[in-house]
Amino acid sequence: MNSIQAHSDDLGFDSEGIHLMASIKYWALLDEAGKSVSFSRLRKHFMNDQSKDRERQAYGNRKYEWIQQWYELTAKLLGLGPVLPEDQLNLKVCESKFTELKKSAICVELATFSSYYLTSENKEGESLSFDDDDRKLYLNYCAGIMDESPATLWLAWKEFNNCIEKIVKANSGQNYTWAFVGVGVAALAVFALPIAGVIGGVMGLSGAAASSAGLALLGGGSLAAGGLGMTGGYIILVAGGAIISYGTGSMQHQQKLREISKEDLLINCGKLFAAAKVFDLYGEQTADICKQALRLQTDLEADADKAFLSGNKEIGQAMEAKSQVMRSFRRLLRGDLH
Repeated sequence: MNSIQAHSDDLGFDSEGIHLMASIKYWALLDEAGKSVSFSRLRKHFMNDQSKDRERQAYGNRKYEWIQQWYELTAKLLGLGPVLPEDQLNLKVCESKFTELKKSAICVELATFSSYYLTSENKEGESLSFDDDDRKLYLNYCAGIMDESPATLWLAWKEFNNCIEKIVKANSGQNYTWAFVGVGVAALAVFALPIAGVIGGVMGLSGAAASSAGLALLGGGSLAAGGLGMTGGYIILVAGGAIISYGTGSMQHQQKLREISKEDLLINCGKLFAAAKVFDLYGEQTADICKQALRLQTDLEADADKAFLSGNKEIGQAMEAKSQVMRSFRRLLRGDLH
């Protein structure tokens, strides 16, 4: 087994591991919601203490409602059980005996999660926020469960966004992948669907379609691990594992990765970048990662050629856009994108 395959195993998780990650996110969000003061950074300065308490409680309740809906829907789509009890989280992490690489992969997934993306507005028309202070509350909780430094998780989030913003900027403007510059991941379309539309659109899904929707809700950028030939019955790859496994996976895995949206591919790149920069998951293997990314880029360009030549301009443009993402990612890895 070569080094890339070894890392693929460390980035693969079965349903039990997914359940644990979802449960940690759930309790971390509840902790954040109970402490959040992001309800109105302007208006709260003009409120008396009693009004602030009422506003904070009402705002927290709206967040609680979102969190419950998020977990219920994610669990339904991915076939997870009820959320794990909070007092069992630390024990479950210890009992799982994760390798350091696997633990780091979980930390990347926790650090890069964006919440409240399903709803742009609540019933009163005020958006739910997940600003830097809220994220730090969330990350502090996650760090305690994973026995990791909150500063390390915060750095992983920053590097994730740094990667995404640089790739978006490199591919923005007329005739390019995105029409905006310098935008963070929370603004990407993959996180911007109204909650009513998401629930209405996925409750009837089953099989692979349900899994894909559930993984999007879990945080995006994960890929069902069919066709990798990995041991242990792994069902998803996280922390950019889908990209580093591209050359060693089956044709089924390669096709599946090329078919995901450019936003999901971008999220994969961001997580892989954070894993490499903050947790050194891949050691001296940057050249190997670039090689896998180049292979994916080349195959996407071949898909674009085939689509354009057969007269399918829309698919050709989509494939070309994804190849541009991979080219920019390689440039960032080798220090050629600023």
